[in-house]
Amino acid sequence: MARQGVTLMCYWNGRITSGPHGISYEGATPKPIRVSYGITYTELLDTVYGVSGFDKHQVKLKITCRYPACREYIPVPIDDDESIDIMFDVARQPGTNCMELYLERIPVPIENQVNVTVPAHTNKQTPVEKVTHDAQVDSFLDPGPVDNTVLVLQNQHRSAAIWEGEDPGVLTCRQRLATMMREWQLDSRIRRFVIQSGFYGAYKIGFIQIDWPLITALVERWRQETHTFHFTVGESTVTLQDVALLLGLQINGHVVTGNGDLQWDDLCEELLGVRPDRSVLHGSALKLSWLRSCFHKPPPDADDLTLQRYARAYILGLIGGFLFTDKSGADVQLIFLPLLRDFSYIEQLSWGSAVLAYLYRELCRASKAGANEIAGPLILLQLWAWERLHIGRPERLGGRVRDPVVPDSEDVGNAAIHEEQVPMDPLGCRDQLDQQTDDQMIWQPYTTVRLALLPDVCVKDQHVWQTIAPLICFDVVEWHRPDRVLRQFGLHQGIPKPCDTEVKLHSIDRRGRHHYDWRSYHGRYIQLWEACEESIAVGESEEHPMYYHDPYMEWYRKITRRLITPLTQRPHMRFQPSSGTTHLLVQSLTAIHNQCATILGAFTSDCAMRAMKDIQSMCIRVLQMIGETRHLETRQASCLPYTNNMEGSLRLTHEEVSPLSATTQTTTKAPSARGRSRGKSKGRG
Repeated sequence: MARQGVTLMCYWNGRITSGPHGISYEGATPKPIRVSYGITYTELLDTVYGVSGFDKHQVKLKITCRYPACREYIPVPIDDDESIDIMFDVARQPGTNCMELYLERIPVPIENQVNVTVPAHTNKQTPVEKVTHDAQVDSFLDPGPVDNTVLVLQNQHRSAAIWEGEDPGVLTCRQRLATMMREWQLDSRIRRFVIQSGFYGAYKIGFIQIDWPLITALVERWRQETHTFHFTVGESTVTLQDVALLLGLQINGHVVTGNGDLQWDDLCEELLGVRPDRSVLHGSALKLSWLRSCFHKPPPDADDLTLQRYARAYILGLIGGFLFTDKSGADVQLIFLPLLRDFSYIEQLSWGSAVLAYLYRELCRASKAGANEIAGPLILLQLWAWERLHIGRPERLGGRVRDPVVPDSEDVGNAAIHEEQVPMDPLGCRDQLDQQTDDQMIWQPYTTVRLALLPDVCVKDQHVWQTIAPLICFDVVEWHRPDRVLRQFGLHQGIPKPCDTEVKLHSIDRRGRHHYDWRSYHGRYIQLWEACEESIAVGESEEHPMYYHDPYMEWYRKITRRLITPLTQRPHMRFQPSSGTTHLLVQSLTAIHNQCATILGAFTSDCAMRAMKDIQSMCIRVLQMIGETRHLETRQASCLPYTNNMEGSLRLTHEEVSPLSATTQTTTKAPSARGRSRGKSKGRG
């Protein structure tokens, strides 16, 4: 019996991507629907609206079919009955089980949304009054900055494109640690060299699934002008303290840099014992797959020299797959290999500052409008977010966390393994993911009790955690500015001095500069790093939360980008920003409160009439902006015109309640409601 219908796989809340075989959809799970061959375009629209849950009055859906043609998949828009017939021609072919539909949202302008009938007396406003009131409400949604002396690159930032309706979607996060941890086990004979080099803490963290929407939301708040995240509660950033405690990497030491003019095949033969051919070596980029296959397991009779070579290869794998991942997707840069020559010298290098410099550079690049991917130590960024933000933070499961590589027969705690002492884990290995609070931001997650349980490498360089200095990793130079986030160190945050992160340094990379000696090229910045102990950010101890009207917060709200996503958009991410709605409602309620205070403080019929008009107009405009005008439709019949009885009612209220002077300001600090309605979840915010 012939089929009378077809299955359509509907995708939304993701993005259309292009690959070697044409288009596909990334970042979403499909929802199957069954439709008949005779369905019309209007009927199909109604069906997908019902499946996706979008409101047709506020969101217009664009439908794209994944159409097979010439061994590739091409996009075909579905916008009328004829295009549906063409799509079904393919669906009727033998062997075709279903078709894929990709749904894209196009917000409907406010003026085209549900029409709201405004009570007659509000329409009696003069045109000047109407413009003034609308402008007053619309000003509530000014995303900032009001003062653009700090965020001078706002027009190039990712948030500018999002506000204009050009949401670039979720960033592609480049990470290759999963394959390495699964297919390349750390042999117990080379473990002592990995421990000696200072990379054992990074190894013990293991693979963590990267939350792409969370990383994307953080990037949208990152500012290259300050090297900080601009949250609604103030600036915050990943510091040297975070790198030391979460990854267990050396902080204080020599910079990670060197000469890029080397014969890389000769260097591999010298330090790894194998000479790679040109099929796996391109310039200084070596295939990780080749490195993994050649050094998977040392031979049973390996001597110390051979074990050191295998240890260098494994450390290179950690560098290319975890700490310094690039966008190539498959390579490790051999510029790090000369630094692994002497294992006693490796531990003298400031790998922590190099990793942080690399993370800053990737954040700066990804925060620009048009960027669609990010690399670097993203596990560090995600661990940092889990420590400080309750949004997007998974619940920690019970049970002992096993070493991902060491066999069960070996003790992975502090006991000796083959007469060697295995160090304790850095904080990133046992992050307490179940510590939830009512606050969105935890300024000091590293308590004294937690610090006392960490190994020496994590806490020994506390005197440089607050240094204001350049962070260096070969061609990369990025400024460390803890003076802008003193609350992370338990200090009072004042209005910071103007800072220059030297954005011009972003134009310097190794492309076309393969013969540079970076130690000489960045000599001035290396000198500043070597004197890092002489430039420490200090402040007075602060034990209480910062007051909303603190001078810093008053200043910060003027210079920051307060809103990221317009209210008419619903971003495709778990980290759902609510600042726009909150800001709108708070400002509107504040204005309504002030209008009521004016009525109660200086009551006349003309004054009351004018204030009530303002209040009603304001409420209508706000409900339009947030797409909730349907509430007005059920209330229109009960809206009473202004009468003397209303005036008497207002006067009675005025007499029964203590009047509020229009010039008197009262401030009430209510307990934060953030996070109270959020249940615990695994991996989702």
